[in-house]
Amino acid sequence: MKRFLSIMLIFVLIVTAMPLQVWAEEVLRPTGRSFPEPIITVTDMDMPSIDPGKSKNVSLTIQSMGNHALDVMVNPRFTEPISSNNFSSSISIGDINQNAKKYLDLNIAVAENAAPGNYPVVLDFSYYYNDGDGNKVPVSGKEVTIYVRVSGKTSASKLLISKISTEPEVILPNQDVKLNLLFENMGSLDANNVNIRLEGLDSAAGFFIGSGTDVKYLNRVPGNMVSSVSFDLKASPKITRGTHELEVVFKYGEIEERQKLYLIVGGSNVNESNLLIENLEYPTTGISPNKDFTLKFNLRNNGDTDAVNILVKAESTDPAVVPKSTSILKVNSLKAEETKDLSFVFTPTEDAITRNYPINITVEYEDEFNQGDDSKHTINQYVGMYVVAKDSDDTKGKPKLIIDKYSFEPQLVAAGENFEMSLSFYNTNSTKSVNNIKIFLTAEPGSTSNEGTATDSGSAFTPVDSSNTFYIDSIPPKGRVEKTITMFVVPDAIAKTHTITANFEYEDNEGNELKDIELIGVPVVQQSKLDLGELAYVPEAYMGQSTPISLEFYNTGKVTLYNMMVKLEGDFQTENAQYYVGNFDSGSSEYFEGYVIPNEMGDLTGDIVFTYEDSTGQVQEVRKEFSLNVMEMPDFEDPWGGEMPPMEEEAGLLKSKGLWITLGVIAAAIGGFVFYKKKKKDKELALDE
Repeated sequence: MKRFLSIMLIFVLIVTAMPLQVWAEEVLRPTGRSFPEPIITVTDMDMPSIDPGKSKNVSLTIQSMGNHALDVMVNPRFTEPISSNNFSSSISIGDINQNAKKYLDLNIAVAENAAPGNYPVVLDFSYYYNDGDGNKVPVSGKEVTIYVRVSGKTSASKLLISKISTEPEVILPNQDVKLNLLFENMGSLDANNVNIRLEGLDSAAGFFIGSGTDVKYLNRVPGNMVSSVSFDLKASPKITRGTHELEVVFKYGEIEERQKLYLIVGGSNVNESNLLIENLEYPTTGISPNKDFTLKFNLRNNGDTDAVNILVKAESTDPAVVPKSTSILKVNSLKAEETKDLSFVFTPTEDAITRNYPINITVEYEDEFNQGDDSKHTINQYVGMYVVAKDSDDTKGKPKLIIDKYSFEPQLVAAGENFEMSLSFYNTNSTKSVNNIKIFLTAEPGSTSNEGTATDSGSAFTPVDSSNTFYIDSIPPKGRVEKTITMFVVPDAIAKTHTITANFEYEDNEGNELKDIELIGVPVVQQSKLDLGELAYVPEAYMGQSTPISLEFYNTGKVTLYNMMVKLEGDFQTENAQYYVGNFDSGSSEYFEGYVIPNEMGDLTGDIVFTYEDSTGQVQEVRKEFSLNVMEMPDFEDPWGGEMPPMEEEAGLLKSKGLWITLGVIAAAIGGFVFYKKKKKDKELALDE
């Protein structure tokens, strides 16, 4: 018996003396922290501009957010007319540490016949990441889109404002202002049927149209030629001093170009002279070659002091229009509120073609503030003279009916709502009228969505309380008629610029039937909608200890939310506080979890902030607030009575299945032996009896 017990005790001692780390590793080995999938982004990049027929080296900064990205490969995909010269299929970038940056150089080439515009380059990334359990997880199909701008240095038409002037030069509140624009066709091809629209007007506290319209029409702007237009504006009585931004929109064919300009309101200008060009008179109909025309205007001193040494020039910017009188007049002085009548005579030559020829009126003068100095006060005024060549279609061809301007109220048309569309129908012919005009509007099919796919028959627009047909009895030469129709946009219209076709059927003076069409672009937007789930968090937290905050969010709208970012904001430290979602597709859901580490006790509030760009490019922000009651970490009683607690390996050993199985076997052996000895003793006692 003693020998067996000795053997059992020795066995137990051997088992307990085994390295505890063997079992501790089994028990305490981490089950793996779930590391997130890294997000590859392109940062710190300006849009490169490349001329047609040229190539350029573009350096891209690649960054991995949220985790390390391993064995990163990128496959750039290009859209005509963009291509590359320095890769065949894919490029290896290697490993990118979390939040670290690497650089990728692409040689991008542009075709010679490329039209000006912005073209996408899609970077298709594939890579691996470690999920925390030792697994190397593959990721593919992650796309980032960058854009390359193709410049206008090509033979294609491109209109560019070269000079801006106002009359008067110094603008005051509640004042009439003539805005003069001199622009040039930088391409070699003509720009035909050019609509020039002025945007950014504000009748409450800015500039608005004083007379005429906010749209000008030119038949043709020849390549490499200069033309001009002017707008009659008025400054609001409540306009503020400083710079006011306006935008000029050139539209011809399928091309639309936007250019910004800035007008400065200078406040009071007492004690200075201020010359104004007023009451301009010039022919408004087409002028034939070798036919004289007279340009008349009044020059008025609107200031408080005399203007002296006044030099007035009226010059054509093209040799096809020549002066028949002196082109320079000198006025010795002009007293305050005095007016001088001036006139100049011009004539088009035989070489003149049918187009608008700008004439530049320049006035230079001095007053008591700059007399004797090299600098002079200068004002400019541009006048457009429309010349019709003898063989022009405007005099002997068929009359042409166009839409010279159109507008929407509101400007961005929302799906599911009504909008007003105003159309101006213009007869471009200078001698012939158009009669018995029927105009009917049709919309393109495939404009509505059905579970994300465009249908073949759906139209986005429906007339409200009217038909889609207009009838106009007659439009005289160079005349126009305006019509307004209310349209409804169906709720499932695709967010894009839709095309409405205006179909013209009309007759000329001889009763010949003519047909034509005009296209109208209507920008339709879908309202973005981001829904947030319930916040998941424990409202009580301890100072210095991390507390998880999480929620699920959904795109319940019908358009993609672009460049979505989720982050924690508040007066606290954070962990995993920022999550870049990227493009959040319609019908998708995502999950965010971050950690708050309070710095002070008491009530603590914070926000989960969602930012994204909607279909119009506007940045939207949605906030979800939460509050925590922060307490001090409680003191726990020492269960070991001040002694050294058991080692971590021993604690792990106690949880080991192997340990408990071994001890169970030992206990069963000892119990069996004791039971055997007891039975043997009972049997011996029975024999003795």
